[in-house]
Amino acid sequence: MATQDIPEDETLFEIPRTRILTTTTSALPSEISDTLGDPWLSLILVMIFEAQHYENSNWSPYFDVMPAEFDTLMYWTEPELKALRGSAVVDKIGKESVDKTFAEKIVPIVNRYRDEFNAHALTDEDIVTLCHLFGSTIMAYAFDLEKPKDPNNNNNDDDDADEEEQENANWEEDSISGSAVMPKGMIPLADMLNANADLNNAKPFHEDTAVVMKSIKAIKKGEQIYNDYGSLPRADVLRRYGYVTEEYAKYDVVELSTDLIAEVAKSLPALDDRALKSRLEYLDEQGVLDTAYDISRVDSEDGPFPEELGVLLNALTTSKQDFEKMRKKEKLPKPELTKESLELLFSVLLQRRAMYGLSSIAEDRAKLESVSHIDHKTKRLAMALQVIVGEKEVLQEAATKIESTLGSAGRGKKRKADTFEDEARDIAKKQKN
Repeated sequence: MATQDIPEDETLFEIPRTRILTTTTSALPSEISDTLGDPWLSLILVMIFEAQHYENSNWSPYFDVMPAEFDTLMYWTEPELKALRGSAVVDKIGKESVDKTFAEKIVPIVNRYRDEFNAHALTDEDIVTLCHLFGSTIMAYAFDLEKPKDPNNNNNDDDDADEEEQENANWEEDSISGSAVMPKGMIPLADMLNANADLNNAKPFHEDTAVVMKSIKAIKKGEQIYNDYGSLPRADVLRRYGYVTEEYAKYDVVELSTDLIAEVAKSLPALDDRALKSRLEYLDEQGVLDTAYDISRVDSEDGPFPEELGVLLNALTTSKQDFEKMRKKEKLPKPELTKESLELLFSVLLQRRAMYGLSSIAEDRAKLESVSHIDHKTKRLAMALQVIVGEKEVLQEAATKIESTLGSAGRGKKRKADTFEDEARDIAKKQKN
């Protein structure tokens, strides 16, 4: 909290680079820490080393204030994860693949250098447990570290600045994905700031010898100092950081997979399996086909439906003759949704809503009010309900927008139930039976 008025561009605190926990500041020899070639895994390895040398580690005071347990989804049990039924976030946890990575990449290194790691008492299972603890710590608290400027380079013209920015972006390459990533580091104190995308008033600046946290706007006495995680949906806030807040409700999204869209599109009279495959392959060749599309809140800045989704839906609903003309000219449909595309999208939304099961938004809200957000046994259920309610609201808003656009001559005369939610729940009932 600000204990006095703070002007814009004020230094709040600075952490010397020598006090940031990284692969270069740790006592773990670089020939071991550099073995993995992956920033996330390398930092996990470093944290295991420093934790095993706790008594003699420069970082023991830092480890004393690090969390010992998390509510991130990696730690949820199968029964707890069932409360997130329908949300695509469950498929993003990837616990099995992460366990495999730890077992194949980190465990052998710790076993090979047991003396160096002071790890003689650790079983393979113990090592994986530490990997999860420090992996979750890194996900929730670590920072990407920008490359320090060359102190011998005194030329500050724009060309050199652009070149340095590019060098910084390519500083290190992920050994798994091959994409450019920055090294990660644990920055004491900086990782204690809460985050808020709207109230963000502080930002870390990576200078030559330190990371400096500065105010980016005036902060009044008594106000909280916020960093920023970015505009994340609550499902991702829960997955990465282990909590949920209403402040991020506006960023909730629902993922529509291309597989689901294609499955629903099979019901279109002019689109048999062969035609469907042909159109999807063409979009893929043109580089515009994604595996999934996020729809957002209706009042979001860019609207609920991404343009790429419009291109896909229009490609699936256009006539055979028009599609062949587009293919010959190597053109793509416009992103603006047509009546036919909106009707297809509405059907996709119904199927997507059915994946959440039979409970209504009202029933979920009532259950949420009866569940304690503080009690350890029910806190995770409360967080899951907040995520699910938010995603169901996104679907409801999208459906209402489509109905409003189509009017009584569109979806209205084809309805099989009183409301979108009723119709989706009817689908869920049939699928359950």
